[in-house]
Amino acid sequence: MEKKMNLIIRNVKITDLEAIVATESRAFDMSEEMTRNDAIGRIENYPDTFLVAEVDSKVVGHIFGPAANVEFIRDEMYFKNHPNHPNDKYQMILSIAVDENYRERGIATALMNEFEKIARQAGRQELSLTCYPKLFSFYEKLGFVNKGKTDDDIPDPDNESSYNMIKILR
Repeated sequence: MEKKMNLIIRNVKITDLEAIVATESRAFDMSEEMTRNDAIGRIENYPDTFLVAEVDSKVVGHIFGPAANVEFIRDEMYFKNHPNHPNDKYQMILSIAVDENYRERGIATALMNEFEKIARQAGRQELSLTCYPKLFSFYEKLGFVNKGKTDDDIPDPDNESSYNMIKILR
């Protein structure tokens, strides 16, 4: 019999940094040094829209992104961090990642649901993200709609394009 998972979704703390770096760098095949620098800037600039998933006191996943006044993610959002502003209309999701040992347990869905709740409370009009076709069904189950290829489309190593997906919040 499998033990019940004690899942907590909460705002990020700087002490979560190393767990975030490990998960993010493995999930997106990035160097830990680059991931660490990016994560520190994101934690400092938008801790209100940077959440972690914790199971039995261990950080096993995260979701983050800034709010903005443009509907779709632009490449510079990955490199230039800025604080969220109350009048920003759109909530971006730059990343969602779960440790490979904790996947298929509903953690990504729980992170998405809590993130949406925060975006609604902040008065955002839409959630916006980019993804590859292999993830369409996951996001569609959560109410996202495919809006076509990204403008800054740089195919991944397998020559796969990324797509804009949105979820209208109001």
